[in-house]
Amino acid sequence: MSALTEMHKCMDTVAIVERNDLTVSASTRRYGRLRLRVEPPVAVLPGQFAMLKSHGSYEPLLRRAMAYYRCDSGGIEFIYQILGRGTQALAGLKAGDPVDLLGPLGNTFDLQVARGCEVLLVAGGAGSPALFMLAEELLKANVSAKLFIGGASRGDLCGLEDFVELLSAPNVATATMDGTHGTRGFVTSPLESYLQARRGQRLMIYACGPDPMLHATSALAERFDVPAQVSLESPMACGFGICVGCAVAVKADCAEGFVYKKVCTDGPIFWSRDIHWQ
Repeated sequence: MSALTEMHKCMDTVAIVERNDLTVSASTRRYGRLRLRVEPPVAVLPGQFAMLKSHGSYEPLLRRAMAYYRCDSGGIEFIYQILGRGTQALAGLKAGDPVDLLGPLGNTFDLQVARGCEVLLVAGGAGSPALFMLAEELLKANVSAKLFIGGASRGDLCGLEDFVELLSAPNVATATMDGTHGTRGFVTSPLESYLQARRGQRLMIYACGPDPMLHATSALAERFDVPAQVSLESPMACGFGICVGCAVAVKADCAEGFVYKKVCTDGPIFWSRDIHWQ
C-alpha cells in the first residue's frame, strides 16, 4: 500500500488549542504540554504521531512531528521539548488558537508479544509521551508493566506524575544525571540491574528516547536475550514518506549489510534487533 493511500487513513484538519502549559527544568530545558480539541474525535494507536504547526503560519513552513501522549473523547495531548523555530512557534500558542494537524501517522507497538511477559517501559526525556498510551493498553490487558524513566534533572522526567498515578510508584524507577530524582546517572543503569535480577524470566522491552539511550537499551536487550521494540525519534519534513528525510539503517542480507527504511511510514517503531546501530 502506498504512502499516499496510508495518509488517507489519517486526518488533515484544524484543531483548537485548549491548553498549552510551559515549564522549565533545572537543566534549563523547556517543555510544553499541549492539549487540542479535535472534531470528530481521532482514533489513535499507542506509539503513533502527528505533524503539527500553527495554522496559517509560513515561518517555519514545515510541521513538527510529535508522539501522541494522551487521547480521549474530549481531545488529544502532546508533550514536547522546545528546541527550534517550529516548537518555539507551538510554545506561543494560546487557548483558542488554531493548529494544523495531520495524523495519526506511523505504526503501533506489538502488544501481542507482551502477553505472559513482564513489560519494561524505558523512556528518556521527551521520549516518554510515546509510551503513556501503551502503558494504558497494557494495564487494560492485565499485563504487568514497570517504567524506567530518565532525564537530565527532575523536571526532564516528562509525564512522571501521570505514570506514577497510572502504574503506582513502586512500578516507576527514575534516573537523573544530576541526582535530583532517583538513581544518579543514565536510566540504563537501573534497567541493567533489574534485568540482571530478573534473568531467565519472560520479559519484553518497549523504549523511546534519544538514539544513544535506545542503542544502549538495545544492547542490554540483546545481552539478556529480551525482545525489544524501540520508537525512533527522527527529524521529519512531511511525515508520510515523500521527503525521505527520516531514513534509518535497517539490517538486511546484502553487500552493505543494511538498507534504509523510513521512520515515518515503516516506523516509528522497529524491533531493536533489526536496527543497524552506527
